[in-house]
Parts: sequence; structure tokens; C-alpha cells
Amino acid sequence: MMKLAVNYSKEAHQLVEDAVIEVDMFKCPDFSKELIENAEKTKPCYVHFALNVGDKQMNNVDWDAIETLKQQTQTPLINVHAVAFAKDYPDMDVFTNNSADRNKIIGAAIADLEPVIERFGAENVVMENVVCRGKNENMIKAIIEPEILTEIVKETGCGFLLDTAHAQMTSKCLGFDVKRYLSQFPLDYLKELHITGIQSDEKGRLRDSMPMTEDDWDLAKWVIDGIKAGYWQEPWVAAFEYGGVGPKFEWRSEETVLIRQVPFLRGLL
Repeated sequence: MMKLAVNYSKEAHQLVEDAVIEVDMFKCPDFSKELIENAEKTKPCYVHFALNVGDKQMNNVDWDAIETLKQQTQTPLINVHAVAFAKDYPDMDVFTNNSADRNKIIGAAIADLEPVIERFGAENVVMENVVCRGKNENMIKAIIEPEILTEIVKETGCGFLLDTAHAQMTSKCLGFDVKRYLSQFPLDYLKELHITGIQSDEKGRLRDSMPMTEDDWDLAKWVIDGIKAGYWQEPWVAAFEYGGVGPKFEWRSEETVLIRQVPFLRGLL
């Protein structure tokens, strides 16, 4: 049975400690051992790593530090984000359909996955879908296409991490039907699930880690129902990615949202 996690924040920590909300674990960032140790006084933790595949940065990773964090917490899987940053492909159109371009992107992701898999084993690695916003943005569309993600997963044997907010943002930006788009992902290899709301900022740009809206709940329920019906593999955890720590996230860690939405998500699970 999949566990329920919530992004670690001071607000979430206090609400769990006071038994106002109930979760199985905290999902913690990888940049603060002190934060993790503090969180573990109240609930088990697992770590979400800031690792990308496809941008040729694996030589800069401190693998011993990652292994230590994995062993010291209840983190069963090493997560990576599948990326194809436009800056790394300056001569490539964001919407390229050229087979050579697509093969280059696939090859870069697989090459970056190799050292992760060699160290931890393919069965202990999951690859997450990211956001593509289209022209003049930072991500080449090929890397968010279901057939390419599926090819990488099947070629390497790693698992898949589905982020519903990323799929929803991509779909709204590129004009996809989100359920049709998402259902083509390699969900037979699903091992982890991230759920959170998306909303527009003051400039109309979509962002995630926000409170859930009716559309967000509809998509989350559809995915969870699909998992329960056995259409897709059941992940080990569903993480509610609302709020967090640091300047980027702490302003959107409202107790009232957590009190209302965490129990609702637990009910769906």
C-alpha cells in the first residue's frame, strides 16, 4: 500500500507533531542534514535529490554524500529529472522532430543514467517528467514526450516518477489533453507519485507547489483511481508537494491549506 508523504516545512512539521494532520513521512530536500535530523524526530523521512540526467553534470555529483543520505533515511529510490535544456542545444529548435536531434537527447539522458544505475542498481532509480513551456523557454519538447521517456525507461530498466503538476503545466502550455498525454507515460514502471496544485503568478506564468484547485484534484483522483484499478503500477509513495523550506517555498506553506488538503488526499489514497 502506497505511503503518503508531504513536503517538509515548519508548518507541516508542527501540524504533524500536534496530530492535526496525519502523514506517513516527510519528503525532504537534499541540502540540509540538520533539517532531515530535525524532521526525523517526528516522522520518518525520505530525500528528494536535485539530480538531472541529460545535462552532462554527473561528474560533479558527490555520490558518497548521496549514498550516506540514502542510508541514513528511509529513501528507497534515487530520483533523477529527465532534462534537455535549450542552452545545451543552442542549434536545436525547441519543437524539433528531427530523429538525429531526438536520438541525441535520448543518448544524453541514458549516458547520465549509467553511473547512477551502476552505483545503485536500475531497480533503485526513478526518472521524473519535467515541464516544457514551449518556444523561447528552457526545455526542448522532446524530453517530455511519452515515447521518449518510455524509450529511456525501457532501455535502462529504471523506474518512472510521475509528477502530475508537471504534466498539467506542460499540457496547459502546449495545448495537450492532460489525461491523454499522461496516460501515454511509462506507467507500467511507475514507482513514485508527486501531486500538488498549479496556479498562475502575477505575470500569468504557471507554477507548482501551490494549493490544489478543482482541476488538480480531478487529475489526482483520475491517476489514483487508475492505480487502484490496476491499470498502472502502484508507487511506493504519493508525495503532496505543497510548500517547503527556503525563500522559494516557505511563503507558500500555509497551515490552513495543509489542514484542509492533506486529509483530503489521504482520503483519496
